[in-house]
Amino acid sequence: MGKIFKIVLIAYCFLVVQVLLAGCSKDNSARDGQKTYVPQNKETPEIKETGKPEGTEEFKGVEWTKEDEEKYAIYHGSLDICADRDNGGAYYVNWGYDNYLYYWKDGKRKLVLDKWVSQICYMDGMVYCIYDKTGSTYDYNITPSYEGIICSVNVKTGEFKELLPVKAKELAVCKEGLYYYWLTGPDAEEQKREGGFYSFGSQEVSKIDDFHENGVSQERYGKYATIYREGGCCLKNLENGSEQPFIYENENEEVAFIHICAGRCYYRVLDGDSRKGYVINLKNGETHRIGSPISSYYLVQLNEDTDFLYTITGGGSITVYNPVKDTYKDVDIKNAYSSTHHNYIIEEIFSDGRYLYAIAGNGIGRTGIVGFVVLKPDGEEISEVWSSLEYDNKKNKR
Repeated sequence: MGKIFKIVLIAYCFLVVQVLLAGCSKDNSARDGQKTYVPQNKETPEIKETGKPEGTEEFKGVEWTKEDEEKYAIYHGSLDICADRDNGGAYYVNWGYDNYLYYWKDGKRKLVLDKWVSQICYMDGMVYCIYDKTGSTYDYNITPSYEGIICSVNVKTGEFKELLPVKAKELAVCKEGLYYYWLTGPDAEEQKREGGFYSFGSQEVSKIDDFHENGVSQERYGKYATIYREGGCCLKNLENGSEQPFIYENENEEVAFIHICAGRCYYRVLDGDSRKGYVINLKNGETHRIGSPISSYYLVQLNEDTDFLYTITGGGSITVYNPVKDTYKDVDIKNAYSSTHHNYIIEEIFSDGRYLYAIAGNGIGRTGIVGFVVLKPDGEEISEVWSSLEYDNKKNKR
C-alpha cells in the first residue's frame, strides 16, 4: 500500500526483534550499560553515498526561527504519554489499572479523565485524543489498533468535548488544527483509509487523500515539513508551498525512520539487507554516516542547555547520544523507585524540559504493562524518581 506502509512494517519488525533480544539478555544488558559506542567512521565521517541526481541542486540548509517553531510546530499523538511543555509534568494513560488519563507533576498525580483514551497530545492547555465508547478496539498485537472519535479535554476545567465524529487511529495537532488518519484493520475484507484536517478556525474538515501530505506523517523544522516524494524526501515550505529536495534515493534504496531533533534530521537508508544511518545538519546541509541504532529510534532533547540527546534501543536502559561527537552510551537507570520490577523494558520517552517520561513494560504488550516512570537525566546518568507502579502498590497495600 505504498512506501510509507513498507516503512512502518520494517520499523515494527525491527522493534519486535529488539524487544525480544532485550528480554533474553538481562545479564548482557547490565554488563554493556557502561560501554560507549563510537561509530567506526567517527574520525573521518563518511559522506553519504546516496548521491543527488545530475542537474539537481545540492541541499545547503534552511533558515529556522523561534517564531517559525512556535507557529508551525506539530505534536503527534502517543498511545501513552504527552508532556506539558507549558507547565511541566506529563499526561499519561494508566495502562494495566483503570486505563484512565492522569496528570503527574512533582511527585503528585491526579485523575484528568475517567475514560479510556489514546493518541493523546497536548497543546495550549488542551489534551487532544481519540475515544472509543466501547473500549473494544484495542489490540496490543496491532499498532496502532485503538480507534475512536476525536475529542478534547480542557486540563484546567476538565471539560470533555467531542470534536469530530469521524473515526481515527492516529492524531497530530498544530496551531491551526488537527490532523487525523484512519485505516481499516488487517482482517477487513476491503482495506480503506481516510485522512483529513480539522480547522480550529472554521471548525470544518477537509479530506487529505495523500498520506504524505498529512501532518500525522510529517516531521517539522520551523516552517518546513518533511514530505516523502518519489526518489527521496523534500522539505516543504508551509508558507508558500515550495519544496526543496534534501534526501535522495538511489536505485533500489528506500529512506526510512526520518526524525528531526535539535536541528538535525536522522534517517536510515534501506537497500536489501543493508541498513545505513545518516544525519543531516539542517542549518548547513552537512551529511554523514552515524551509528545505525541511533538512526532507528526517536531522539528526545531534554532542553536547549544540554549537550545530550536521549533515546531507547531496547531493554531497561536509556541510550545517551552526543550528536557533536557522534557517540552513544547505554546507561542503566539508577535508584529505581520500583526496584523490585527492574526487569522492565522502556518503550517510549518524552520530555517537558526537566524530566524524561517513559512507559515501562515487560515486552508482552500493554496487557503486561509495568507503569508510568519519571526519570531524571544528569548528563550520562539517569535515575528514576517516581513510578505509577510504586504508587499503586502502596495504595493497594501490595
